[in-house]
Parts: sequence; C-alpha cells; structure tokens
Amino acid sequence: MKRLGLDNEAIGEIIAVVELFCGTNRIANAYQVEPDVTPDPG
Repeated sequence: MKRLGLDNEAIGEIIAVVELFCGTNRIANAYQVEPDVTPDPG
C-alpha cells in the first residue's frame, strides 16, 4: 500500500472501514437477517 503513496493513517482508515463492514456482516449473519436485495442470477 505504501507503494501507492498511502501513509500509515490512510492504511489504518482502510482497515477500519473493512472491519466495520465485516463486523456488520457478522451481526447480520448472527441474527439471520434476510437481504432486502438479492443479486440477479442471470
């Protein structure tokens, strides 16, 4: 990531956002929440 010009603060922000979304997915899975929108299979 540093090759792309990102400093430690920017990398930390990316990690925080990814963790937020992963955590939200874990909570939704634990509560067995059905998605509002499903992908079109075709």
